Amino acid sequence: MDDSRVIPDYFKNILGKLELKYKYTFFTGLVVGILVHFLMISNKITNLDDIVCVPGVGGGKVLGRWFQEPVHDLFSPWSSPALNGIMSIIILSIAACVIVSVLDIKSITGAVLVPVIMMTLPSTASNMYYMYLAPTFALAILASTLNVYLIIKYKFGWILGAVLQFFSMACYQAYFGLATSLLVLAFIIKLIDGNKVDSVVRCGIRSLVGLIIAMGGYIISLKFIDLSDYKGLDNIGGSSITDIIYAVLRAYHRVIQYFVTSPESFMAYAPTYINIILVGLCLIALVILMIKKKVFTEISRGIILIILLGIFPLALGLVYVMAPELSHASTVMIYSYSAFYFMLIAFAERLMQMPDRNKLCGIISALIVIALISESYACGRVVNNAYYRSYIAQRRTEQYYNRIIVKLEETEGYQYGDPFVILGGFYPNPVPIASHNMNGKQLADFEGATYEDLLFLPNERERFIQIYLGVETGDIMSVEDKGKLMETEEFKNMPSFPADGCVQKIDGIWVLKIAENDG
Repeated sequence: MDDSRVIPDYFKNILGKLELKYKYTFFTGLVVGILVHFLMISNKITNLDDIVCVPGVGGGKVLGRWFQEPVHDLFSPWSSPALNGIMSIIILSIAACVIVSVLDIKSITGAVLVPVIMMTLPSTASNMYYMYLAPTFALAILASTLNVYLIIKYKFGWILGAVLQFFSMACYQAYFGLATSLLVLAFIIKLIDGNKVDSVVRCGIRSLVGLIIAMGGYIISLKFIDLSDYKGLDNIGGSSITDIIYAVLRAYHRVIQYFVTSPESFMAYAPTYINIILVGLCLIALVILMIKKKVFTEISRGIILIILLGIFPLALGLVYVMAPELSHASTVMIYSYSAFYFMLIAFAERLMQMPDRNKLCGIISALIVIALISESYACGRVVNNAYYRSYIAQRRTEQYYNRIIVKLEETEGYQYGDPFVILGGFYPNPVPIASHNMNGKQLADFEGATYEDLLFLPNERERFIQIYLGVETGDIMSVEDKGKLMETEEFKNMPSFPADGCVQKIDGIWVLKIAENDG
């Protein structure tokens, strides 16, 4: 057969050129990602933002994330997990390959551990909860890692890298901290590996210039936007020196809290116990590497390494410096914490690569690998517990709203399409259908995880019914208009659901009263 008539085998050529470690990285990410997030991508588990924002991006522009909308249009506008979830896993698997290259991971074990860590991070699960934006978040992460790759690998890579970081921040600002953490880590590894100090310094200066350009360009872009005050977003670039100093101290403090002293509620027990072990192993591995590699025989190398090691925790918590008014970052915002685990992978590999390694090096390296796998399983367990608890909350809420709709349908005069509203709330009392909490309190800090009380918020009710029950409620009323209805004598005299008479028509709107309170 004439070869000119055969379609070029592009995929075979691409895969043939990829090193084996990258194939392991990508396909491990794909498999582990699907396994860990199977419950999320095989069901529709919503949250309070996912309900009210689809088919749009929600805050987007007013939150300084003006590039979310064009990226969002590439994926499912209605937050389909089968598309958005799988695409997120694919994109993060590619980002894992980039990180393996940046940190010069050579072993298959190290190459496999990077995507395992990424897919089991609570931050990744939080991104999945916001399924309507999950692939957008993943692309922003990929752009940040590519920025680091270009800076590390190419002399003038910082130019294109700055552009990528600029657009990454326009999707989600916090990933600037991820790029910074990876850069600091890459320079630490280069110094330990024996790279020339002057070349590391020059690369560091280029990276700093690139990051400053990206941040400066992004701050300038915000001048054309009327920003929300959400978590101090409207004050980016406008903080006083005192505020910044406090923010720096807070960044160090929050990082220490997360890994050691005062973890998030969902990280209680096994995940934190293992993190404490990992911190100890990291310090031991670092000391061994510094001694074995004779880092301080070259004073400048040792001094710069110590400085970078001091900066590293700050880079992990950089989101607190970017938004000094932020007192506690959400789970989505702390993706940069993953760099701590990548450091351990790089250290474990370097311990085994030393020609004069002893048994201690092998033991520490093995312990790090075992602890990282254990931490990944512990976090994967937390993620799936959160998913399942949210799944149950959604089923309970759906059944409750079903009963409400039945009550509405049984009311004489009601016709489908008539405007109606559910008024009243249970706060500060618990929602009736959440009396069996199923350890929900342990997951209280898990950003994105949604329980019954959040699905009963006034802004979520009609939207939930419209999307998941398919019943038209009419235009969703403002808080002020709802308040006016609740002030009427008709409403005050109505009994609460499920009593007869809990549905009445007031001012041309069908009103169903679920409780006396307005929370």
